[in-house]
Amino acid sequence: MLDNLVVLHLSSGSSAEPLPTSLRGVQWQTCLRRILFLRDGDIHLPSMAADKHEVYRAEHAYQFLLEVVCGLNSPLVGETAVMGQFREFCAQTKLPATSWGWFLHQFMSDVLVDARRVRHEYLQRLGSQSYGGLVRQQLAEVSTAAVVGSGQLAEEILPWLIGKTRVRLFYRNRLRAEALLAKHPQIQIDQFEGAAAVREDRPTALVVAAPITAGAIEDWMKLQQVSFSKILDLRGEAVTDRLRSSAPVIELSEMFAELKSDRQRLSERAAGARAEIKRLTQLRVGQAQFRPFGWEDLCA
Repeated sequence: MLDNLVVLHLSSGSSAEPLPTSLRGVQWQTCLRRILFLRDGDIHLPSMAADKHEVYRAEHAYQFLLEVVCGLNSPLVGETAVMGQFREFCAQTKLPATSWGWFLHQFMSDVLVDARRVRHEYLQRLGSQSYGGLVRQQLAEVSTAAVVGSGQLAEEILPWLIGKTRVRLFYRNRLRAEALLAKHPQIQIDQFEGAAAVREDRPTALVVAAPITAGAIEDWMKLQQVSFSKILDLRGEAVTDRLRSSAPVIELSEMFAELKSDRQRLSERAAGARAEIKRLTQLRVGQAQFRPFGWEDLCA
């Protein structure tokens, strides 16, 4: 059944783009990427989609997804947030109660198992190669921070800020925010809404860690009784939807450019990880070939 798998990686900036009915399969979406899991025999891939987006089939689909989950295709090589996002996607996604659904379940489980192995062997101790590490570097001189967002990215950042920085988190999803508060009782939480909530005399940084439009963030900032000293815009949409403010706005691309880590060491680690991913992919293909009826035999 692996031979029937098609993974469609939609280009950046297409998160709101409607899809043809034939392409509405299982979908994983984050602020930086949108990936669809499709079955080759059930779809007709429009030439438009094939030309505009990346299409991976069979073992190449497994290899591509494993590279993504390991953070090798991220702007910040080896970043950890993407694996947490994929793990959450696997836990929450309701797959069809069919042999195809079981295949996808096992496929995703295999990806997580192999990703943990690759990360452990090649992508540990990369210094600032995490969003939290970059944010902490940028906010070294700031004692107070307002974080907008309560998802996986905010969860990745918080441990790097708590202790040195007073954090106030603004949410749209109360349940997520309360879960973060339970983990980090030092923070304060407030709803992200059209009202004044921040009242500070001391220099305060703003960290945008949620896919909210620049216009909505700018409107919210105007209502706050604080002069933000610095803004970190971690949205994937920042490239095309820029925040405008009198305070300095630092986007992810700028933060990446300022990294002073050992590029040669990182390149060697990434190359080793990619080689291991190829090896693991071939092992998975070999396992599939021992199942004469595809993945259906696992349901027996």
